[in-house]
Order: sequence, then C-alpha cells, then structure tokens
Amino acid sequence: MSTTYNYDALAAGWDAKIAECCNTNTTTDGGCTDCCYDTWQDQLKDVTQRAASVTEKTAQLQNKIAFISDRRSRYKIWLDELDKAETLARNICHQLEIIATQADKIWYNASKACKAIETLFCMIRDFYGQVDYIKKRYDDLQICIQKNDDPALEKGKGILKALDDYGTKLTAIIATRDALIAQAIDAVRLANLIIDAITSKDCTCDFKPCDGNYQPFKVPNDGKNYYGLKTIITSWYNVLGCASGCPGDGTNPSSATTALVKKNNGPSSDDDCGTDNGDDTCELTPILSFPICADSYRTTVQALFEKDDKSLVSLSKKLKEANKDKEALDACKSSLTNAIAVVDPKSRCN
Repeated sequence: MSTTYNYDALAAGWDAKIAECCNTNTTTDGGCTDCCYDTWQDQLKDVTQRAASVTEKTAQLQNKIAFISDRRSRYKIWLDELDKAETLARNICHQLEIIATQADKIWYNASKACKAIETLFCMIRDFYGQVDYIKKRYDDLQICIQKNDDPALEKGKGILKALDDYGTKLTAIIATRDALIAQAIDAVRLANLIIDAITSKDCTCDFKPCDGNYQPFKVPNDGKNYYGLKTIITSWYNVLGCASGCPGDGTNPSSATTALVKKNNGPSSDDDCGTDNGDDTCELTPILSFPICADSYRTTVQALFEKDDKSLVSLSKKLKEANKDKEALDACKSSLTNAIAVVDPKSRCN
C-alpha cells in the first residue's frame, strides 16, 4: 500500500452550491432524482409563460402597427386629395386673375372706343349738316335757273352740265348718310353692351393696364353695387379665397399673417338633418371653405396623420424591443428544454 499520498476527508458542506439548485422535495414515484432537474422544470414553466406573454405582446403590437399604418395611409390619401383640390383652386385663381385683367382691358378699351365713336358721330353729323346746307343752296340755284329762263343756259351743256354732275355726286354723298349713321349708332350700341356685360361701373379713365402693381380685384369704396362679368369673377375669386395665403406660408408673408385657420361649422350630429327639426334639408360635413389649406378640417386631418406617424415610430421601437425579448426567451426555452431532456430521470435512471 502506497503511503506517498495522504488523502484528507472532504470538508463539510462542499456540495452546498450544487444543493442550492436542486429541489429538496423527494419524488413520490420512487425514481431517481438529478440535481437541478426540478428547478429547471420550474424555470422552463416560467420562461414558457413569459415567452407566451411576449409573443402575445408582439402580435398585438404588429396588429396595432398594421391598423395604424392603414389608417395613416387613408389620412395621407385624403390629405393628398385635399391638396390636389387646393392646387386646382389656386390654378383657377390664377386664371381668374388673367380673365379679370383682360376683362378690365376690354372694358377700358370699349369705354374709350365708345367715346371715340360718339365723337366720330358728332363729326359725321356736322359733316352731313354741311352737306344738307350745300344741297339746299344747290336746290335754290336750280330754281333760280329755271325761273330765269335764259336761252344762253342750255340744259346739259356748259355750266349746267357741270352743275348736273355736281348734283349727282352730292346726291350720292347724301345717300351714304343713313347707312353710315346706322353703323355708328350700332357700334356705340355694341360698345355699351360690352361695357355693361363686363361691369356696370362707369369708366373713370384712370385705368393703367401696364401698371405692374395693378390689382384687378380691388373693390371701389363708393358703397355701390355693380353687376356684370367682373362682379361674377370677383365673387368666385373671393369664394375660393384667392387673396388669402396658407398658415405658415413663407412665399407670401403679407397673406400668411392674415391666413388664420378657418373653423369648420358643419352639423354636429345627425339630429341636424332631416324633417325632425322642421327642416327637410340635410347638410353634409365637412363643409370645406377656401383656401382649403387654412380650413380647420384639413388642419385636423393633418394633425391626425402626424399623430399616427409618431405613433408608428414609437410602436416600431417597442416591437423591436419585444422581438429581442422574444428571441432571448425562445433561446432560453430551447436551452432549458434540451438540458431537461438530457437529465430527465425517467429516461436516465431506468
């Protein structure tokens, strides 16, 4: 027997750390036990429950993200439609400005043309007045010649022939009077129709078509109501809010400062519609006002879109963290399952 090596007894409590992970409850089936098997079983149950909870949380986050994404897309589509309508309205405003400017030019030119034709009419009237005076002197001369009965004045010869030619031409000139005056009167009538069709306002002759600062929709402060094409164009210009800018629009500071969000005053409930309230009409909501960019409904839709956009960013971060937890718990669950399968007493001790 070798006495070279001395064997000392193990210190008491050397297996305390191993015992800490073991279940102290004895088995009732008479089988053998393995250290940490029961503890791992309890841990597996806990991990399984936590993994199921995280999986459910992940599924709920995914469903919520899908729902909010769909709703945000709908808000975006509606916002795009509203912006398209606003763009079309602005294009119409631009065309109205062109039409209004051209209408003012036509109104101004027609007013000047009317005055010019009236002046021309006075000149024509004066001219034919002189022609009538000459015709009267011509007739008097013819009567004098006939009464004189001078044999030296032979009809159709000499001075009488020249006098007859003069009378023929004089008659031809007089014959043009009725047609010329009728045309001048018709021109004045058409010019006045053009003027009245554009606006019933009298020409003040202070219109400057080449002025770069000219404002075609400036309303005169004379307390009068005017009618015509210009009034209709101005009404549409005001209805479309063409003179107003959008809130925060830096391209037109003067308009942006006054472009406040307009409150949308549509019916508050279904009770506002139908015959129950004594009215057989039903107003739809929203009732958009122009400019659409300054309407409270458009602002509300924009706020809802931005809210959903922020929510998606926040939910995406939460989903990312939840997926990390799910992957970690799945890995832990897989490790525990494999470890338990290796030390399972039923398969190892039989």
